[in-house]
Amino acid sequence: MQNLIENNFYKKSLLSYLLLPVSIIYSLILIFRRRLHSKGFRSRCKIISVGNIVSGGSGKTPVTIFLAKYLQKQSKKVAVSHRGYKGKFENENKLISDENEIFNFAKDAGDEAFLLASKLSGVPVITGRDRKRSIQILENKYPDLEYIILDDSFQHLKVQHDLDFIIFNAIGGIGNGFVLPSGILREPLSALKYSDYIVFNGKGEIPVQIQKYNKPILRGEYRIKCFSDKDGNKIQSVGKLALLSGIGLPASFENTINNAGLHFEKHFRFPDHYDFKNREIIKQIIADMKLGKIDLLLTTEKDFAKLQFIEHNLPLAIVEVEFVLENKEELRV
Repeated sequence: MQNLIENNFYKKSLLSYLLLPVSIIYSLILIFRRRLHSKGFRSRCKIISVGNIVSGGSGKTPVTIFLAKYLQKQSKKVAVSHRGYKGKFENENKLISDENEIFNFAKDAGDEAFLLASKLSGVPVITGRDRKRSIQILENKYPDLEYIILDDSFQHLKVQHDLDFIIFNAIGGIGNGFVLPSGILREPLSALKYSDYIVFNGKGEIPVQIQKYNKPILRGEYRIKCFSDKDGNKIQSVGKLALLSGIGLPASFENTINNAGLHFEKHFRFPDHYDFKNREIIKQIIADMKLGKIDLLLTTEKDFAKLQFIEHNLPLAIVEVEFVLENKEELRV
């Protein structure tokens, strides 16, 4: 049943058309909501929002990491706010790292928030769904702060954004072009008129439905930096491979591996933000690997943010990637 629903997100079908009246009503509500919240809290810092209008994975967090490092290289003082989805601090506002260290409780902040703190040395990271409160905490603690990047915040309208980056993944695209529940769009494509940059992640043609809004389009892709073990040591030889992930768009992970010229035997796919604490699942993965004579299990950095704190004996290799922008000269922040 789940596969049937997901397939109908990406193509126009009887099911998607049956759900279309609900999507139209939902779209009108979203359009009215944007007009209702045309004004919000104004920070003294420059607020950069990295978001999407497609449900599921599109690559927001890697783009956030890219932008934070880009600003760091320009000697700008930058911090990052993340909701901390499915983390312990989602309903409170808590700094999980500062300019000097990652705090020991950061592992409880959610996989994406912990990944941000791990990858962004020298950049304070705060979690909490109340973005206004997060911004106020950062402003008070860091008087010289210049930029705050809000990861996954395009639909958060209580805070005014100076720049909005909307991320699309080439694999998922815009799906069937319909808004939830008959498609994968969080809101109508017309919301792109509120964006400042569109980031297209991956190869292939950019849908004309995106291009027609005449927004600057930045093109980029994930590139593998290295493979490492759980202790951070680089792995030179990978052997016979399988993949393990619990991310929004698993096909994107497969695409990254294929683009590196690697072959994998199997992909153990789990729902986005899966916690991997089920011991029976771990045992089954190991049994399947032995049956297929698989040497290594490649996993994403986001998944390892959880797996490193769980007791298991999976032969993991972490795929360290970076988001590379092809036309960086067109970026102005």
